Amino acid sequence: MPKEFRTLIPLEEARSIVLSHAPRSGLEAVPLPEAGGRVLAERIVSGMDVPGFARASMDGYAVQSIDTLEAREDRPISLKLVGGVPMGAKPEVQVGRGEVAEVSTGSMMPPGADAVVMIEYSQAEGDRVLVRRPVFGGENVQAAGSDIALGEVVLFPGTRLAAREIGVLAALGRETVSVRRLKVGVASTGNELVRPGGHLGFGQIYDINSYTVAVAVQDCGATAIPYGILPDVQEEMARVLQKMAFECDLILVSGSTSAGAGDMVYKVLDSVGETIFHGVNLKPGKPTIFGLIDGKPSLGLPGYPTSALTVFGELAAPFIRRSLGTKAHGYSAKGRLAGPIRTEGRQQMLAVGISRDQVYTVDKGSGSITTLAGADGVLEIPSGTEYLEKGTVVDLKLYSELEVPDLVVAGENSAFIERLAEDLPLQIRLMNTGSLRGRMYLEDGVADLACVSGLTEPPAGTVLIKGYQRELGLIYRDEAALQSLAGSRMVGWHRDYSLKSVFERVLLDLGISHPKYVRAAKTHSSVAAAVSAGWADVGFGEREAAAEAGLRFKPVMNDEILFLARPGWLEDPAAKSFISALRDLSRD
Repeated sequence: MPKEFRTLIPLEEARSIVLSHAPRSGLEAVPLPEAGGRVLAERIVSGMDVPGFARASMDGYAVQSIDTLEAREDRPISLKLVGGVPMGAKPEVQVGRGEVAEVSTGSMMPPGADAVVMIEYSQAEGDRVLVRRPVFGGENVQAAGSDIALGEVVLFPGTRLAAREIGVLAALGRETVSVRRLKVGVASTGNELVRPGGHLGFGQIYDINSYTVAVAVQDCGATAIPYGILPDVQEEMARVLQKMAFECDLILVSGSTSAGAGDMVYKVLDSVGETIFHGVNLKPGKPTIFGLIDGKPSLGLPGYPTSALTVFGELAAPFIRRSLGTKAHGYSAKGRLAGPIRTEGRQQMLAVGISRDQVYTVDKGSGSITTLAGADGVLEIPSGTEYLEKGTVVDLKLYSELEVPDLVVAGENSAFIERLAEDLPLQIRLMNTGSLRGRMYLEDGVADLACVSGLTEPPAGTVLIKGYQRELGLIYRDEAALQSLAGSRMVGWHRDYSLKSVFERVLLDLGISHPKYVRAAKTHSSVAAAVSAGWADVGFGEREAAAEAGLRFKPVMNDEILFLARPGWLEDPAAKSFISALRDLSRD
């Protein structure tokens, strides 16, 4: 006798049940070429400067900028050509007053030079070069560590590794990277299925779901392990499902989940495991089944391609993301229905297209894979809704996903904010820009929050959010550096940071008006790393940075970190989560 669907549980209840069985992911180290799409499991701190040396950013001539001050188009300055610096080679020349050296884009800057005159504004004449335009110090030069500085935190656990992140890891020389691991077994069922490329007999079709579901698994950051096509033979299906349970963290099997006489998955689940629910009040997706096999969660997806991917998106994808500690992000859009829609009153995920702002249905039935090919997204119709009028404004979930951060914070760097970004269940992008540029990014809509220091009144059109107190002081290795502070090599701060002027005031109070800066930092961890590596003797930053690097710290002052936001943003869920976590951590 065929089994009957007596009770169809709501989608929300089904999702809650499935998520309650999500395990914690494991860890594995993978080669960098294989890490794309995976979820980072470690905090990536730069162990080097990128670039590792000052280099020319234009073709031309390396000069001492002071020599070019009086250069004009009609009154060029003549300088002596002392040689050149080939790409990838150590300079064998030194640039003195009145001298230049030929360089190419990417060449290491020769000692003595502090700028590059572009080739367009110069002219070689034998062993002399005519310079027709002045340059300032640092012009057309990429300083060491200007891209990524030693000790800078560049990636956080939970980050999806896409081309940009792989590029950062490659720039740091990483050969392998630690990622979160979730093994998902994927199989299709049905005697009528044939793998693509095989011979089709009468009544047979090519297997679609093994491939689409596996790609969907990988898109979520997990590892898909294919088990092929399972025949509709109870003993054989049971054997393979138990093997999948032994080798994987999640079992996904599509087809044969309905209640007909030939459907097999529910029978196998009853015989070798435990059925938790069978039947969801969702169209497409009614015959979805979930249970446990040897304690491993097993989700039976409908056999029709559209149904299988719809249920995957509603149940399997949240399960995978919960285990891996990531969050779904995608495109959404509003539009108006181009025509009326009638439904069965059951919760429905309807495939639709959108042109301009007009939304039209493309649903050819859950058995059609071309439904997905012609659709731009999905319109979710709640349970109990039987009719939608033409012109109704609707929200769409679009298929093309985009990794959009929940929150962008620009401004001052802080170990406290880095800890928030790592601990909060939000995708947070930190932009270490300094207070001034942070406020500009907030005004331009680039950032949601500006992290600022040294502010007394909020600018017009912004809301001030109280932050926390931090202790700032001198970071050093040994007492000798403090005893001869005037001659010590120092780590300064980038000019956009409020800490640049704060540090200079501190040094003036100590009687030092011309500090010997050897580099400029954008993060506190970079300050500490430079001192720890012996590149500098003294730096200025947070106590936490010194402690983490095992360095000494002399407190100088307390500083208050504040946040600026646009008024309407405070109602955003991400805003509420961030502010709540900010309050909790600042009390610790």
